[in-house]
Amino acid sequence: MKKPQNTKRDVLDMLSAALVAMLFTLLLVLIFALVVRLTSPGQTGMTVGNCVIRLLSVFAGVLIAFRNPSLGALKGALSGLLYFLLTVFVLAAADGFKNADFNIIDFVAAVAAGTVSGIIAVNIRAARTRA
Repeated sequence: MKKPQNTKRDVLDMLSAALVAMLFTLLLVLIFALVVRLTSPGQTGMTVGNCVIRLLSVFAGVLIAFRNPSLGALKGALSGLLYFLLTVFVLAAADGFKNADFNIIDFVAAVAAGTVSGIIAVNIRAARTRA
């Protein structure tokens, strides 16, 4: 049976990962806005750029925030889900709650990226503790 402290740490890991991912998103969106301004890509380029930003953000958030080397896939998937919900909320709030854009592809991509990065992050942490 798990200790309550580990459960608290797991919840903090997931919340931290989602918040770090949001910060990375803001930073990458600013950089992408400069690139768009200089190159003016088409609609496909914008879509691909947004998807890459979300995936990199989830990946970076999970890799940076996870401290407890356990339950990587589950914590990563939940972190991706939380990140997705936060981004939908923030974008809806920025629009005055007139339009909440829920895209199933973004949802699946965020959860999948969280799952994969959670597995990687937990294995990296476990390898560091063994060495």
